[in-house]
Amino acid sequence: MGLKLAVCHDLLSVKGGAERVVLTVARAFRAEVFTLLYDPSQAFEEARGLKIHTLGEWKLPQDRRFYPWIYPFFHGWGILKFLGLDLRGYDAVFTSGKLGIFAKGEVTLHYCHSPPRFLYDLRPIVSLYLGRRYGSPVRALAELWWGGWRKMDEWAARRPDLILANSLEVKKRIWRYYGREAEVVYPPVKVEKFRMKGGGEYFLAVQRPSPEKRIELLLRIFKRLPGERLVLVGSYIDPDYTAWLEEKMRGMGNVSWLKEVSERELVELYAGCKALVHTARREDFGMAPVEAMASGKPVIAVNEGGVRETVVHGKTGLLVDPPYLKNFVRILRGFDPSLFSPRECRRRAEEFSEERFVRRMKELLGRMLG
Repeated sequence: MGLKLAVCHDLLSVKGGAERVVLTVARAFRAEVFTLLYDPSQAFEEARGLKIHTLGEWKLPQDRRFYPWIYPFFHGWGILKFLGLDLRGYDAVFTSGKLGIFAKGEVTLHYCHSPPRFLYDLRPIVSLYLGRRYGSPVRALAELWWGGWRKMDEWAARRPDLILANSLEVKKRIWRYYGREAEVVYPPVKVEKFRMKGGGEYFLAVQRPSPEKRIELLLRIFKRLPGERLVLVGSYIDPDYTAWLEEKMRGMGNVSWLKEVSERELVELYAGCKALVHTARREDFGMAPVEAMASGKPVIAVNEGGVRETVVHGKTGLLVDPPYLKNFVRILRGFDPSLFSPRECRRRAEEFSEERFVRRMKELLGRMLG
């Protein structure tokens, strides 16, 4: 397809599911990428060799204690940068992210991982957290900023010619908050990079430690299972929340927290685990469960959100109903991974392969451009 495509995404300075989607699209269509920040040392290796344009000279400080205070200004700056981006001359524009959505071309396709949850369904939880951490004045200022941003977000969501949702769960949110239909295109997982290995010595959790991921629930579960090991992988930008979690983990000799791991190390962690434990609140899609299944490992997850679209209960894992603490403890105590077929898990993961994703994207862009 001789298509001149521009890809717009918030940041390429982290390794996440959204960034994986953006880079897959950029590589498949040889697209140019527009982003606010690009840090080759923190981005996926696939970003190297792509034509990446950064939209300014804003540099976030090394000391993450300042992030909560800087982010409102950074987000406002980012919105203005994408609004002012001249994308004439491109056949189509692929947008992604809570800031990238403000970019617009002649033909625009927006890939939505979720309407920003801190503006919508998780707003009460995040607001309560801010009040407890920083006090009522900060909470009140945040509420004012979120109110204005939500109106801008709703306006921006009316502009794309087509919105894609990364799951049925997100498709429902798009209709609820934006009043728009969306087509579901599941995000890509590079299944072939994961390897299957028998056995397992620990349970694994791969998720950004933030309030909506319910890390506190994980810790309460494993506090009741001192004979079982948990390895938690993921980092979070809020140093106060990180310090609070570290305090909660103090004295828990069966829990290890690896904040930064390489892709190769992550592949080995998946290969060496008994199962993935996933506790996120109404997860949008959830890349980690699919990556675990690609490694031949079962997934034990809360029965809510996008994970219900990927994990086949009883075949590639278990979906746990409330009360979560009681039921997770019961299931994990003496859990036998041999009851699940590694090949069955792998086959399920292959249904979310990169090849299928690219093929679907080509079909959609071809249809939009006639």
